[in-house]
Amino acid sequence: MQVINMMAASLDGRIASHPNESDADRKRLGFTNEADHQHMLRWLRQCDAVIVGGHSVNVSGGVMEVLNEKGTHPTWVMLSNHGFASDQSIWNHPQTPKWLVSSTALSADLCGTAERQVVYAEGQLVKETIAACKSAGFQKVLLFGGGQVNRAFYAASGVDELVLTVCPVLVGKAAGVPLVAPELPDSVKFKLHHVEGAGDLVFIHYLVQR
Repeated sequence: MQVINMMAASLDGRIASHPNESDADRKRLGFTNEADHQHMLRWLRQCDAVIVGGHSVNVSGGVMEVLNEKGTHPTWVMLSNHGFASDQSIWNHPQTPKWLVSSTALSADLCGTAERQVVYAEGQLVKETIAACKSAGFQKVLLFGGGQVNRAFYAASGVDELVLTVCPVLVGKAAGVPLVAPELPDSVKFKLHHVEGAGDLVFIHYLVQR
């Protein structure tokens, strides 16, 4: 199974100007446009699942419902220790399977339409999330962050590739959210696989060096 971290970042390495930034705000600030959206859709159509922090998908307005090349909807594996009320937008798009991953079992009223709960032991978030994805038969999984989720996966050597959209914007704010939240125990090195451009955006595909 391949885990591919797919992110869009500013020239100063920020994935948002503040933690609660909406997709509309990101578009206004220059983080995304139609070319980036189509680029993301191409990758979603190739994947079996998306791993994402619950806060990140919630402030984005919910999941993206897309049919992949196998004719199924990728499963969204959402990491949250708090869950979500049944009326939150995160539960929209009922055809898209959803899991919740948390450090404790969540009550039914916080699980919405989640098909599965993955409860991980202390310090085992990445290991047990990846194991659950493998047991479900997933082969290609996208990791959508945010920064703290990315840190956990890189620290546990749980990322195989990075697909990075470099956006033509400088955030320059202390509240900006980094691509990877501090601290990583060791540096992560990459090997360039492919580069392409679309207007002012640059799409860079890296392989993680082991």
